[in-house]
Amino acid sequence: MGIAAAVLLTLLRLATLSTVHLPGPPELYRPVGIWMLLGHTVPPGWLIDALWVTAWTSSAAMLLGLYTRAATAVSCGAALALVSLSFASSATWSHQYNVVFLAQIAFLGARGGDALSIDAVVRRWREHPAIDVPRGYQWSLRLVQLAVALMFAGAAFHKIMHGHFTLRWALSDNLRYQLLVRYDLAGLPRPALASWLIDDAWRFRTAAVLNLISQSMPIAACIFVRRPLIRALAGGFFLLEIIAFSFIINLWNPHWLPLAAVFVDWDRLVAFVRRHPHVTPKVPAGWTPPRAARIFVVAFVIYDAITALIPTVDQRVNTYPFSAFPMFATVRARAPYDQHLPYSVTGDRFEALSDRPLDDAAQRWLDHTNRRLETVRDPELLRKKLAAILAESQRRFPQFGIQGLRHYLAIFEAAAYPAPARFEPHLIGMTGEIDRSGAFHTVLGTIDGTGVALRPVGLDASGAQLSYYRDDTLQPLPIKSERTGDRFLTGPLDGDPIYVVATIGSDRWLVASRRAWRWE
Repeated sequence: MGIAAAVLLTLLRLATLSTVHLPGPPELYRPVGIWMLLGHTVPPGWLIDALWVTAWTSSAAMLLGLYTRAATAVSCGAALALVSLSFASSATWSHQYNVVFLAQIAFLGARGGDALSIDAVVRRWREHPAIDVPRGYQWSLRLVQLAVALMFAGAAFHKIMHGHFTLRWALSDNLRYQLLVRYDLAGLPRPALASWLIDDAWRFRTAAVLNLISQSMPIAACIFVRRPLIRALAGGFFLLEIIAFSFIINLWNPHWLPLAAVFVDWDRLVAFVRRHPHVTPKVPAGWTPPRAARIFVVAFVIYDAITALIPTVDQRVNTYPFSAFPMFATVRARAPYDQHLPYSVTGDRFEALSDRPLDDAAQRWLDHTNRRLETVRDPELLRKKLAAILAESQRRFPQFGIQGLRHYLAIFEAAAYPAPARFEPHLIGMTGEIDRSGAFHTVLGTIDGTGVALRPVGLDASGAQLSYYRDDTLQPLPIKSERTGDRFLTGPLDGDPIYVVATIGSDRWLVASRRAWRWE
């Protein structure tokens, strides 16, 4: 019932918060999860409509216990297909729904509906005996419990791993800059609690330590399975982390809350309320777990652990919802970590070509909802994404007369504590533009160890002058080079990261970037 409630809340959230019609612009479609079975064929509208009806009805049947085991399987397939489609027009998928469907997948094959259900009422009405299968319930409960607890345990693991297995994620200025990136990078208002934490080093470092503790505690329920009080305490930390996540990070996930049911020993709780002694069922002589259940449990645990703990493997294999939960695991601070130092980060900045200036709300929507476009270096993909963003902004904000759109790579810099906590944006270069006539312009190219190549689209780059930024500093450095066509022989450029910019006329355009791989 807890899982079914979580699925229904997920469907409600998806139905009310979707910014575009599923699965998004066809030109940006990429199959996610189970949709990989159909290749790159965009699912038709009638199929998506059928999935909505199926997901709602089967999830409601699962909640009420009507044909429970079949309803669980159908609900999982239909709802998971819809959620997967919500990420079909983005380069990666996010993690707000994964844990719900990991719990539901873990529950597949379980003996749901044997007790509190319409199925049980129908059996009594037909004068059939109640179903109570010895040793038939705990395996599914423990598997769901592991799937739920591993979300936060994996988040704590990734934070420690990003700190090279030290506590630098917590005992540095990291949380201060995490909150600045979360809010100030896109001009979002900070909640009062977040502002209170940012303003004092003891506060944000103490909060970071407590975050690691609370995220590590739910996994204790999987270890102390026969200790109901410890399980309940672990469930309390699960709820605490969801609530803290909501008030500090402003990411509200009420659809996670019903999953706390898995941390409660309901048989012992009912016995306690009724003042009856709890009797542990005896194991039948010669009993062994069903082979199918053993195979399913082993396969689920191994695959869930691999995708949860190995960095970036979840997005590469794309088997949604099996996922890591990094949850702001990157250490956003500069070494040495015991000192207060400034911090810089790249981000997006959009400029609308419109009849009237955008207001703050429209600008926030552009910068925040469409963030991470600054990572795109494929000109054709950038064109498609810019066109989709332009069309959506015209639909949302017709009052401004938006006719074109520019996107910039920006470096946002924050001064070291105890200076006021805020980011100052510095535009580095334009990645692309759709002008008022609908023409696309960019010079995005490539970089290697010997030089830089421009790939101008809709621009005359014959007079381009190159410079570059290194190590996220704000001072551009000139580049001496020999030019052959659109290729500049520069020799190796030092720095990590580096951003190469071409000045054409009065505009600066991003050409290429290079960044060493790191856990993020």
